[in-house]
Amino acid sequence: MRQCAGITAETLQANPALFEEIILWKDRKGLYDSRAQSAANLSTWNWEGRLWIESYNDVKWVSLRASPRREKGIGVIWEGIIINITQSRQRETELKESHERLKEISSHIIAAREHERIRIAREIHDDLGGNLTAIKIDLDWLARNVRGGSGGSDAAENEAWVAKIHTVSQMVDRTMDSIKRISRDLRPGIMDFGIVAAIEWEAGEFSKRLRIPCEVIGAHQDIELEQDVAISVFRIFQEALTNIAKHGRASRAWVSLVADTAKGQLQLEVRDNGCGITPADTSKFNSFGIRGMIERAGLLDGKLTVSGMAGRGTTVHLLIPLATRLNDPAIVQLNGVKS
Repeated sequence: MRQCAGITAETLQANPALFEEIILWKDRKGLYDSRAQSAANLSTWNWEGRLWIESYNDVKWVSLRASPRREKGIGVIWEGIIINITQSRQRETELKESHERLKEISSHIIAAREHERIRIAREIHDDLGGNLTAIKIDLDWLARNVRGGSGGSDAAENEAWVAKIHTVSQMVDRTMDSIKRISRDLRPGIMDFGIVAAIEWEAGEFSKRLRIPCEVIGAHQDIELEQDVAISVFRIFQEALTNIAKHGRASRAWVSLVADTAKGQLQLEVRDNGCGITPADTSKFNSFGIRGMIERAGLLDGKLTVSGMAGRGTTVHLLIPLATRLNDPAIVQLNGVKS
């Protein structure tokens, strides 16, 4: 007891009030409440709190565990032990701080990745897109002039040139379409119109691309979110659709986006009627997509679950606070950047 509280057991036994005097003010209410509950129910008294040790000029964490009994003419008496748990509490604090640092690092990495996506999307659109447009204009000019006879006197040769130019022009068109698609995937411009519009657009693109109808339920009005939060929710939705396309073997999909202002929560649910994910699938080491979604949800102070039944489909459920934001300077920069 002397090592733990700085007073001897004999001194404490002679004056029990000394123990209460060295308890930090913030922790005394918990002591009194737990003691009162133990006395009322004659249940085990459990309490953890901090003591100010004058002789050590330090604070120590202790755990009290005592069994009560009622003595006639005296009242309730407790017998138990007090254990010094300072080191375990310090380890808990260090673990929590380490977790917070890892969270900040993950947040920064995601921010940097999104920022890089925006930069690449802009360069692809402005540089490659501009060059291909110029090539397309030159090809059209060549085709017109070849038809006009300036490309050669032989009509058959001219037609061959026109056909070749037309083929190259079609390749340029397909490349431009690919550039637009890649730019949209890197940073969809539809995000500027809000999360609801982005979800509806992505669901429509998914339906057209894979011919799997994806119905949007409940998201009729826009939901105001911080831009960085909206991007993270959108990325989770994209990954959920990717999993349906790759592994789901589904013929239909549904997405629900609901803002519960009373509870201050945003709920995103993506489900399909495919083969259904199993617990073994979700725990696989190489299930990077699922782990990435869970990581993003954690950075939003939210929770993401993936559940399924064989032959009954898979459901991805995301729940985050409406007021959440990613407090990372690199992510906040995204609010002012548009592709």
